Amino acid sequence: MDKTHLKDACIVSVYDYKEFEKQFLGEFLSGVVIDNETFRFRPFEQIVTSKIVSKSDVEDKLEIITHNGSYYVIDADHKLIDISFVELVVMRVGAYSADRVLEMREQLKSQNKSH
Repeated sequence: MDKTHLKDACIVSVYDYKEFEKQFLGEFLSGVVIDNETFRFRPFEQIVTSKIVSKSDVEDKLEIITHNGSYYVIDADHKLIDISFVELVVMRVGAYSADRVLEMREQLKSQNKSH
């Protein structure tokens, strides 16, 4: 199984709001490619994966398999964040890190307060 190793990894829990109900859509993985046996990604490319289907601890790493059957390895010490479905789309389209999306969310909030 070809593995893609990520740094600055983040497991992103994605929610959508339907009629004011918060719905959990799934967990996705975000990070920067450092080592990629498949040559699917460029080194240092910021990626967002398909939905996570399994996670397993292996020594000080976490091995993750996604819906597309891809295999990722991240540090056991990773971030967990919650984002909306719209923010996930922004991350994918803009190749933004999860941290950058959170910064953008804060900027929007402060802009909205000043109006």
